[in-house]
Amino acid sequence: MLKKGPAILIFLLLIGAAGCAPQAAQPTYQENKKMVLDMLRTDDGKRTIREMMQDKEMKNALVMDEPAVRKTIQESLTTEQGKKLWKELLEDPDFSKTLAKSMQQENEALLKKMMKDPGYQGMMMDILKAPRLQDQYLDLMKTKPFRQQLERNVQDMLESPYFKEKMIDAIGKAMKKQTENKQ
Repeated sequence: MLKKGPAILIFLLLIGAAGCAPQAAQPTYQENKKMVLDMLRTDDGKRTIREMMQDKEMKNALVMDEPAVRKTIQESLTTEQGKKLWKELLEDPDFSKTLAKSMQQENEALLKKMMKDPGYQGMMMDILKAPRLQDQYLDLMKTKPFRQQLERNVQDMLESPYFKEKMIDAIGKAMKKQTENKQ
């Protein structure tokens, strides 16, 4: 028991001395902010951010608000560098395909709305009446694939029960009229 006494006493003295040691002051908000920003500016910090941005979960969690996206697009469209970037992006087939798919419903709705607009209808009629365009349509109608498609369409129409009924009614009316005229 005597051997344990000095060990306990030394232990208690060490604990007491540790409790009396000066405590480090907690860093302030500004100090923490500066430390975090410094860490982010290092190569390791930049690499970590890049890795985080490539993570699928992070991409899905990162939601951009509509006003920020709108402002960014408007600003990027108006600068020379932005115009070059958009030109390059739109020339990329994969980007163009993805963009077109994402905007397909909106484009269809816009086109349907425009088709109802009298001004747009007038412009379309002017385009369709253009002599050069009419010549192209006539040339197209003379091609073998067009004629084959037209033949298939007529064949499908003749086989349609609705069309058969209309034809029988029309023939019946014509026969009835012919009979009435003879009498």
